Amino acid sequence: MKIQKTLIIAIISLGMTSGCSLILPWPVSTALSVADIYVSKETGKSTSEHIAGEITNKDCKWWRFLEEAKVCMTKKEYEDWLLAMNCEEYEWNIIGMPRCKGD
Repeated sequence: MKIQKTLIIAIISLGMTSGCSLILPWPVSTALSVADIYVSKETGKSTSEHIAGEITNKDCKWWRFLEEAKVCMTKKEYEDWLLAMNCEEYEWNIIGMPRCKGD
């Protein structure tokens, strides 16, 4: 089930990304993509996650949708969500998704 959801989101994302090139000239689209990669590398969040966070006054991460969790959470909600995972020790992958260490 989780793989199907990931595949569906990836296909939709590809469609949305290719659609941007039809709306914006390719140099602008490319520059925005490069900026997004730089911001993600520096902060761990995409530009759209930063914008959503500013609007909601919460920490937003799109990957949480894949975990069937709230995309935007307060610090307390995030801590409660982590504790509900009931891990002895946590680790985070390259995109910041937490999991129980050793799973």
